[in-house]
Amino acid sequence: WNTDSEFQKIKIKQLINDLNKLLAFIDSFSDNLSANHNEIKYNGRGEEFYTYNGFSRDISISFKIAAQTRHEMRPLYKKLNYLAAQTAPNYSKSGRIRTPYMKLTVGDYFNRIPGVLTSVGIKWGKDYPFEIKSHPERDKDMLILPHVLDVNVSFQPIHGFTPNNSI
Repeated sequence: WNTDSEFQKIKIKQLINDLNKLLAFIDSFSDNLSANHNEIKYNGRGEEFYTYNGFSRDISISFKIAAQTRHEMRPLYKKLNYLAAQTAPNYSKSGRIRTPYMKLTVGDYFNRIPGVLTSVGIKWGKDYPFEIKSHPERDKDMLILPHVLDVNVSFQPIHGFTPNNSI
């Protein structure tokens, strides 16, 4: 977490495999916590009464990834593809489907929160430049891709504690 600039680190760590740090410009994040209640109507009363039914939380993060040089493009896109792949399952040696659990860290606000990715959205804006292959031999390993992409991630926490209404 670098407090001197808008250049932030978003670290998503799988429980089994480490994901390298993804450097990003954070646009926004939201942390939505919800309570669900059962409505009960008693005979002779005009208002409803409520009993607690459940708790849910979802986290959304929007950020830009940007290649500062053409040599950063390949590793940056490799990390982005790995991030997007975490919405798909993995499989055991016997072929059993498994959920890719991970831990989310964004600065000190989200610190190693266990959970799962529910979506990853990737969008290109017309104002962002593309890398081009200007020389057939010198640029043979260069990819024709945008330098900057907007990324949206939705994360479903699975808390390692029992949520309650204390401080």
